[in-house]
Amino acid sequence: MTHKILVSDNDIKLVAFLQEIIKDRRFQFILALSLEQVLEQLESETFFAAIVDFEKIDDNGKKIVEYILEKKIPTIATVEELTSTKYEELLKYPIIDYVINNNYAGKYYLADLLQGLEYFNGRKVLICYDNKKADKLESLVQIFNSLLFEPLLATSIKEAKSIISRESNLKIIYIDESIKGGSGIELCREIKQDINFKDSIIFSGAQNKNDLLELKEIRGKFYKSGVKDFISIPIDKEEFNTNILSMMKIIKQKNRLDTYVETVDKYVLISITNLKGIIVYASDAFCKISGYSKKELIGKSHNIVRHSEMPSSIYEDLWKTIKRGEVWSGEIKNRKKNGDFYWVNVKIEPIYDAFGEVMGYQSVRFDITDKKLVEELSLTDSLLGIHNRRKFNGIIDYQFTVWRRFREPFSIIFADLDDFKSVNDFYGHSQGDRVLIEFTNVINKTIRDVDSFCRWGGEEFIIICPYTDEKGAQVLAQKARVALENYRFIEIGQKTASFGVSTVNEKDTIDTLIERADAALYKAKQLGKNRVEFL
Repeated sequence: MTHKILVSDNDIKLVAFLQEIIKDRRFQFILALSLEQVLEQLESETFFAAIVDFEKIDDNGKKIVEYILEKKIPTIATVEELTSTKYEELLKYPIIDYVINNNYAGKYYLADLLQGLEYFNGRKVLICYDNKKADKLESLVQIFNSLLFEPLLATSIKEAKSIISRESNLKIIYIDESIKGGSGIELCREIKQDINFKDSIIFSGAQNKNDLLELKEIRGKFYKSGVKDFISIPIDKEEFNTNILSMMKIIKQKNRLDTYVETVDKYVLISITNLKGIIVYASDAFCKISGYSKKELIGKSHNIVRHSEMPSSIYEDLWKTIKRGEVWSGEIKNRKKNGDFYWVNVKIEPIYDAFGEVMGYQSVRFDITDKKLVEELSLTDSLLGIHNRRKFNGIIDYQFTVWRRFREPFSIIFADLDDFKSVNDFYGHSQGDRVLIEFTNVINKTIRDVDSFCRWGGEEFIIICPYTDEKGAQVLAQKARVALENYRFIEIGQKTASFGVSTVNEKDTIDTLIERADAALYKAKQLGKNRVEFL
């Protein structure tokens, strides 16, 4: 719905300013500078509100604002300067408010006021007071009416509760200390305990109390019960308008934030842990993909979704990185509650408190399972042209079959580029890919034709060495290490790698053989990198 705003002000830049600040197509500003233009617009259009220069008069001395008020159009008056005489004159007119538009503060307030009117228009406000005919209540009703609210009146606790039960979207409530059938303070506390009204703004007052000490006590109890403001009669309209507009902005901002948070919670895989890695928050999306409920995840570590195929070296690097206050990112294969798997691209970073101290860690993930499944459809790594993980599984299965039948020894070598993350961080992922390609070429020239060179994941690689005992595997690994150490990469210069070696034994399974090589690689990293270790 479009709200037409009649503007009769000699500051022709005012409309442009309002359009720029509000940026809302629901508002259409129609400029009418002369009385004739104003009268013509009043006859031909219906206006949501009007902005009028309070000083503008016709030839007979009648203010143009009066023509507009006669049409019962909610009106905001503008003045260049405010004197005591002009202020007294303004109070005689049933305008919504006035603004001093010779500065940006006044113009910003005018924009807020227009948006407030649009937000308040037709919105119901509950006024709880013990006498519907009281003069003090009438002034409160008038001020809400002037802001386009629809007041609902209740003179008793029972009547108030009845209205509350059927009006679940009440955002503004006034509760007087004097109300039949109970205490206004207790009613306030009861409303605030209702989750449906947790964001409602409650004003309060004690219009039938004159004792200053008693008023102070009542006001204190109301504030402790959750009210936003304590109103005295007669109401300071300017202060009231300013307060309620500020609260309106808070409500709108919170609504936008709530919508954003709900969207993120629904669609983004997020978890937050404390410093020990214990999950304290899990988004709905994370629960959905993992198959666990929030109750099952919160209080546990991420080991609950760890997949057995993920080498421990990845998690060691992860923890070392985030404990240094840095961001860790990579691809991780996780296990669902039902035993299935899913792949995520994850970014983990520290969360800091107000004093700059790390208080926990946040993980943001993106589901890349489909991408990984497409990759696995091929037996070759699309970037490097060597065997991929799926091909490795087939080769290692065959190698174990040969071992069990002929007892011919074989070994595996884990190879991992040292500090590869710094390449991506400093040079970018494109250069990181080029480094992986060069690394692959160096290793391929070093190993034997009988060996199988496979990409394990990321910057980790594995070499299957048939008919090779522990000594031969270590010699081969050292040869590859030295070749790499002596190689100069095109853009980054020297780059080393660490190697972990294991040789099959009688008690081995595929998993235990891989775990030993992974542990040996981790040992090489711990002992200074650019070395070969055997377990």
